This record gives sequence, structure tokens and C-alpha cells, in this order.
Amino acid sequence: MFRRRIVIVVLLTTLSAGVAIALELLRPAFYVQAEYRLRDLLTRSGRTTPVNSDLLFLAIDSASVPLDPELDLKGLLASSVGDPASHRALEMMTKPWPWDREVYALILERLIGAGARVVAIDCLFPASATGDEAFRVALDRFKSQVVIGSTFVSPEKVDRAWKLAKYLPPAETLIANAVGDDRVGFTNFLTGEDKFVRGAQYRFALREPESSTATYVSLSARAVSKAGHPELVPKDLAEHPIRFTGPPRVGFQPRSVFEIFVPEYWEHNYASGEFLRNKIVIVGAEGKWQKDELATPFGSMPGAELHLNSLNALLHGEFLKELPPLANAAIITLAALLGAAVCFGIRSPWLRLLALGAADGAAPFLALWFYDHPGVFLPCLGPLLALNSNVLFCLVSDFTFERIEKARLRSTLASRDDLTHMIVHDLRSPLTIVIGYIDALTRMASAKLNPTETKYIAYAQRGADNMRDLISTLLDVGRLEAGEMPLRLEPHDLNQIAREAATRFTPLLKDRTFHCDVSPEPVIVSCDADVIRRVLENLISNALKFTKSDGTICVEVERNAADVTISVIDDGPGIPPGQHKHIFEKFGQTDSGAKQQHSTGIGLAFCRLAVEAHSGRISVRSELGKGSTFHFTLPISNPTRTSKSAHASAVPATAHVLR
Repeated sequence: MFRRRIVIVVLLTTLSAGVAIALELLRPAFYVQAEYRLRDLLTRSGRTTPVNSDLLFLAIDSASVPLDPELDLKGLLASSVGDPASHRALEMMTKPWPWDREVYALILERLIGAGARVVAIDCLFPASATGDEAFRVALDRFKSQVVIGSTFVSPEKVDRAWKLAKYLPPAETLIANAVGDDRVGFTNFLTGEDKFVRGAQYRFALREPESSTATYVSLSARAVSKAGHPELVPKDLAEHPIRFTGPPRVGFQPRSVFEIFVPEYWEHNYASGEFLRNKIVIVGAEGKWQKDELATPFGSMPGAELHLNSLNALLHGEFLKELPPLANAAIITLAALLGAAVCFGIRSPWLRLLALGAADGAAPFLALWFYDHPGVFLPCLGPLLALNSNVLFCLVSDFTFERIEKARLRSTLASRDDLTHMIVHDLRSPLTIVIGYIDALTRMASAKLNPTETKYIAYAQRGADNMRDLISTLLDVGRLEAGEMPLRLEPHDLNQIAREAATRFTPLLKDRTFHCDVSPEPVIVSCDADVIRRVLENLISNALKFTKSDGTICVEVERNAADVTISVIDDGPGIPPGQHKHIFEKFGQTDSGAKQQHSTGIGLAFCRLAVEAHSGRISVRSELGKGSTFHFTLPISNPTRTSKSAHASAVPATAHVLR
């Protein structure tokens, strides 16, 4: 049995780990989606990247374009009349979207003139437009401090996917020979099948007619390099998901871009430009009106804010590592082995499920610790699948084989009972003949036998009587189990029955003390007197077997309001508490009784069935070294029943050896 269980657990562990590893390697869509949802939970619950104070977000929002009816455009224009550049910029912002591209040249002049270290403009320019020349001149003028998002790259040709993006270079560009120009940066976003952005991609391939060149053209990487930190851009940057700063607009509060052209705001909010000194400024759309919001684990986030997260991750070196497939397979295998250890180490199914729940509860904290400290994304779904499937399959296997073993045991016990009844019936006839000849021998030859021969015949007669009683008890137990034993229920005095039962054992007491504590007044109960007398005799005989030669036995009859309690008390060695529940089962014995062969384990089973047939209850109260008290109750007012049958609950077959 144990070897078979080992084989089954090993096979289930191999199966669970193999399926989970296969899913991890093949990564079907449903598996990827579930895995990413778990990762998103880790991202939201885990540590976020602290915000670098040198980053600033200037938003092209609904307040910066003529979409806000409450914006005092005339007042803003009037206040900026003394500054021609500001007046010109605000005037262009009052025009319908998209703006004249000259406004980006004015933004660059204002920000870089105030001392900004780098300005990154997150915009897609799908085609030529008014103001291109002015913007181109500004890009040439501030070449070492400016990065633009793209040059004529259509959003339709941007592949937001997990793989590196590839797109055809445009026919014309804002900047001549833009490929490889360090003024141009582009950041594609890494997404899953559900279009959730989980990282920023810093490298993509430009497909050319003859060759494909992989180059860094990331807006974030270009900005960091221009800020004087090229060493912060790792060579394998495209392989690193970023750690976000948290929910949108918490890390980077947007400031409306039009404010830099309003003298009052410029002086109050930007200290006349001093606030911008040495800042890395991102200029990009922020409002939903621009449909420039992408789904992230923290919710919808503007594209410009995603670029800020990428910049922030670069400046802090906050990247998350993906484990290679072999490491993921090793973790999944360890989870399956943990499930095997639970199956081998814990036999109770409820404790096993409790241990599984504890392991499942600890897994997120373990994954969260790796996310927060080493910055590693542990595989989430694969190990949980391997662990839970292994434990649950083992439970199902154990329950299945347990049911099979119980069915075999029931069949074996049924066969044993059938064989026992057959043997008992076959023994009854020859035993009757033996008893008859012993009686005849006693009557015919009593005068001719010497004392020793008389004693031997008495021993033989007593042994035959004991065997007859045992056969009768076995037959009665079978009939009581089947509910087929006839009971003659008539009013009888339990005190008188107790006295008669006690009288029978008087010759066997030797040095023992026997108390029969009954009142002279009769206690009348409707019962089968012969059956109840046999119950008492079995209990007294049981007490005699386990009481020392100088011990004490007491029989008590106590009348209560609704029933009568009959107790047999001894000062023997007592019964261990763990054996109490089996002591009244058929063929049950205590450990000491089995070792000393004091009984067959039939008497107490007969007592229980006989008492229950009278609608009563029987139990034992015992402690080791303090003796035992067997007591049973009979109702004073017995329920109406036929005299030909008595109800007896079936005793579950068991192989335990008890008293």
C-alpha cells in the first residue's frame, strides 16, 4: 500500500509539474492573460519607484487648447502683450487643434532659455504641417538639449506589442536623414494580449530594403543621455520592464503648458523660469480628449506620463527582471515537490487542505518580496497550478483508494460474519450432544467416580456450558444486528434481576468484594428479563476478569425521572480513553484483554445491541489506574413495539482489538 502510494504521488507530481512547465513554455493566450493579471496585482501592491525631482510634466491639456469655455483667452492675451513670443504662442494656442508647429519652437525657446537641461516633446507628427520650418530651425539650434518623439511616424504603423516594434520608415521626415539622429527618439510600449502597458520598449528595428538595423531611438534613453547620464542606459534595455511610480498623476502632477507664456503664472509658478533650471521636461498630451491614454496596471495613463515613468526608471535604475525559462521551470518543479511533501507528510485531508491554503496564502508574499527587493518577477500561475493540482489530485487519489480499501474490508468482514454464523450453527448440534452425554455421565456414574474424576467432569461441563453461552451470544448478536431477535417485553423488577445476576457469580468471587447496591422497593421496567439479565452477567463477568484478586465490584440500580440507570463498577486497571469508542464493537477488545486473551470481544457488543433494542443507551467511564464504570439506562416508559421484533442498529464492522 505504501509503495503504491509513493508511485502514485511521484506520477502525479511529474504530471502536475510537466503540464505547468508546458504552459509556461508554450504560453497560450488564456495563460498569459491570467499570469499578467497576477503580475498586475503584484505591481499595484508592491514598491514603486520614487519620483525624481528633476522631472517635470508640461501637459498639452484641455486648458491649453480652445476646448475650455471658462478659460479667459482674451485676458491671457492681454497680459502677455508686453512679450511678443508669449503673445504669439498664446495666439496660436487659441486656434483649432492641431496647433501651428511654430508653437513647439516657442516652447523650446522658453524652456531651454530658462535653463532646462533637456526638453523631450512626446508627439507623433504624421504629415507635414504649417510651422515645420520654424520647428526645424529650433531643433537645429537646441540640438544638444532636445528630443522629439518621432518624425512623421503614423500611429497606425506603431505596433504596441510584446515583441520589438517594427515599422516602415516614412517617405519624408521633419528632419532629413532622421534615422540615427540623436534628436529623434521613439518609445514603443510593451503590452500583453489585453493591451495593458506593463513596460516601455527602448529598442526597435527599422526595416530597410536590404538590411534590418537595431538601434536605440528611445525618447527616454535619448533624454537621459543628453542629460549627461549615458551610463544609465543598459545595453539590454529592451529586455527590462520598468517599475512604475504608482497611480497616474500621483507621481507626476501635470502643469498646463500654456502657463509658461502667461506672465503671472510664469512669475508665480515658475519663479520667472528659475524653477525649470536643470530640469528634464516632458511636453505631451494629457487629456482624454486627445485619446492619448493607455491602460496600465494602475489604470489609464497618458502616453507622456508613461515616458516620464520610463525616464524615472532609467534615472533610478529601477528595472524588473524576467527569469529565463529554465529558472521558471525549476520554480514550478519546486512547487510540485512541495505539494508532494504535503501529500507524504500529512495524512489528514483537512490538515492537508489547510496546509495548501497556507502555502497559497504565503505565495503572494513571497512573490511580492522578490518584486520589492531583487526586482524579480517570479512565475505566478505556473507554481500555483503545479502545487494545487498535485495536492488536489493526491487527495482525490487517496479518497478513491480509501473507498476501494473500505469496500474490500466490508466484503472481507461480511465473509467473516457469514463464516462465523455458519461455524456457530454447525457447532451447536455436536455441542448439544456433548452436553447431553456429560449430563448422562454425571447422573449415571456419580456414585462410582472418585473426587478427582468428579472434578474433571465438572470442568468439562462448565467448559461446554461456556461454549454454549458463547454460541448463543454470537447468534443473538447476529439477530440483533439484523433486527430479528424476538424480545418478550413484560414488566419486571430490575432490582430483582440485578440480585439474581449477582448471585450467579458469588462462587467465583474468591477474595474479591461484591456489593449489590439495590433498594428493597421494586423498580418496574418493561423489558425482556432474560436478555437484561444476560447484559448484567456479561458486565459483571467482564469486571471479574479485569479486577485483582482482592478487588471490589459494585452493582448499582438508580431510578431517575424518565429512566433507570444500572451501573457495574470495578477498581481494575482501567481503559485508555482512545479505546472507549471501539469497546462496544463486535470482536472488540482492549489491548490488555487481547494480550491476556480474557475475552472474545462479543459480550460487550451483545450488551450494546440488547440495550439499544430496549431503546436504552450504554457507555463506559474509565481512566487508567482508576477502574471502570459500565452503565446502561432503560426507559421507564418503553415505546410501543411488537413483542416479536426489536430494533437494533447495525454495528459497523471493524478490525480494532479492544476489551
